[in-house]
Amino acid sequence: MSEIHANRWYTNFGPLNSRFETEMARFLKETGSAKLETGTFSSATTALELMLRAKRLGKEAKVLIPALTFPATALSVLNASYQPVFADVDRHSWLLTPEIARAAHAVEPLDAVVPVATYGKPLDGEAWLKFQQETGVQVFWDAAAVLGQQAVPEDITSVFSLHATKPFGVGEGGLVATSDLETLERARSLSNFGFIGPGGMVQQTGTNAKFGEYYAAVGLQQIARWGEVVERRRKISEFYWKELKKLGNRIELQAGCGEEYIPATLQIYAKGKGGAIFDALAEAGIQTRRWYLPLLHEHPALHDIPFIDNMQAEEALPVSLELAEGLVGLPFHAFLSEDNIREICDIVVGVIS
Repeated sequence: MSEIHANRWYTNFGPLNSRFETEMARFLKETGSAKLETGTFSSATTALELMLRAKRLGKEAKVLIPALTFPATALSVLNASYQPVFADVDRHSWLLTPEIARAAHAVEPLDAVVPVATYGKPLDGEAWLKFQQETGVQVFWDAAAVLGQQAVPEDITSVFSLHATKPFGVGEGGLVATSDLETLERARSLSNFGFIGPGGMVQQTGTNAKFGEYYAAVGLQQIARWGEVVERRRKISEFYWKELKKLGNRIELQAGCGEEYIPATLQIYAKGKGGAIFDALAEAGIQTRRWYLPLLHEHPALHDIPFIDNMQAEEALPVSLELAEGLVGLPFHAFLSEDNIREICDIVVGVIS
């Protein structure tokens, strides 16, 4: 804060913002990513929207997205003036996979796909890179919740969230990681009203989606304490897995959850009982969410978005509809006590026994 005040530079691509982008590129490389350029935006939503716009896919370009995700994914595509198309998710991973996208592309040619690292499960970089290379369909990762655990291939553009609810939170903001520097520069211009060059001329119709110096300062401190953050979340997750294992096959976790990665939000599946578990937790004064329900097509503002080949929801989204009946989130943050976790799991047992 003292440095910001001494600089008298609070936003508009300041020195801390520049330092944060440099350090985040290094951070991503240390966590397994290729050497990539990074760019900061006011949110992950604006980052995805402006990267899609800057790619210039063409009027009414079709962009495949999963029906099981946060509405921001669909809104980013709509705000970029493209046509989102809803797809189902894989029953095992709960994610939109390259196999699903490939089948959709065979039915209805796509211009882009936006897979989502839903609940903080890392995406399959090798498989998505192969899909992009073989089909020519552009892939943009909505990796909002998985910063610090997602390795990014060189030719995949990824968008991460820095929102306060994410493990790597700074309050508000979004981060792009990409090797497509031309598109990134256009997106940066779009985030600054469309100004290009020193003359202050608006060369394209942009918006105001810049990342302030305060958030960059918080981000630099988050890099420094990331190991501490991960360790706290690991300890909480290990105790949760110990308690959840007592439930046996009465509940289901997302593939690899707790073994291959630490989730951003802890979602369990209990067939047909998601609502009942949610209600029981609420009755006990325990706040949680049913992320990300309702499904996207059930939101009134998104009701008219088509499915592949204009199928009905029941035909197009059988897995998503099945999961929607049983998914419920459990409290998951670094400051839960072991007694908290036991109480939560005991309530779940009481509902599903």
